Amino acid sequence: MHTKQELTVVEHLTEFRSRFIWTLSFFFVSFLISLYFSRSIYQFLTQGFSQKLIVLGPNDILWIYINIASLLAFTLTLPFLTYQVWAFVVPALDKGEARSIFWYIPAVFCCFALGLLFGFYLVSPALLQVLLSFGDGLFDTQLTAQNYLAFLLHTTIPMAVLFEIPVLVAFLTSLGILSPRFLVQYRRHAYFTLLVIAVVITPADFTSDLAMTVPLILIYEVSVGISKWLYRKKEKRRTYYGNLT
Repeated sequence: MHTKQELTVVEHLTEFRSRFIWTLSFFFVSFLISLYFSRSIYQFLTQGFSQKLIVLGPNDILWIYINIASLLAFTLTLPFLTYQVWAFVVPALDKGEARSIFWYIPAVFCCFALGLLFGFYLVSPALLQVLLSFGDGLFDTQLTAQNYLAFLLHTTIPMAVLFEIPVLVAFLTSLGILSPRFLVQYRRHAYFTLLVIAVVITPADFTSDLAMTVPLILIYEVSVGISKWLYRKKEKRRTYYGNLT
């Protein structure tokens, strides 16, 4: 005979399975739609080139379209996935907590999209120019479509993930796991970590490393500011309810 607690666990697992299936279905539909428009998206991504990029075989064309569709489908699915996570945990929250956490849904999507745009319009062109300059007068450079798209993915996706730092910091601060004091105390460690990340992502060129490090530091400082604001807001609320009691 099942206890009430066991039934509750089963119900949670059933709900988790249902939301997981809905998320996969949403991703699959988004993938099909993105695949339909992948040709137009590829033309947009390569519009900066004066000549068409080459492919080494028919498999490369399929690889390009699938990767474009996968990235766009993931971006479109991200707010839906975030909503499903919110809806799954909302029964354990009060109305105020549920309402405040709900705003992380558009924040996650917006920060990810901003990171992609930042990587595509600023980071990728700068890095590509630096890398190609290494071969001036030495090589006859011919970019393949597959290599160029792989280069874009390796520069834009890390930036999109790093742009989620403010959202993650805000979420952990609201839960009381992270404090602005901790972020300030370990600021130098964070700067060093961000510098290492910038060096790993960019080529061995001081200008490129600096161009990547500065935005990452700004993202960290924005995260510190958000954490301070949320922490003060929590302290004011705690003081207010403490005075009432």
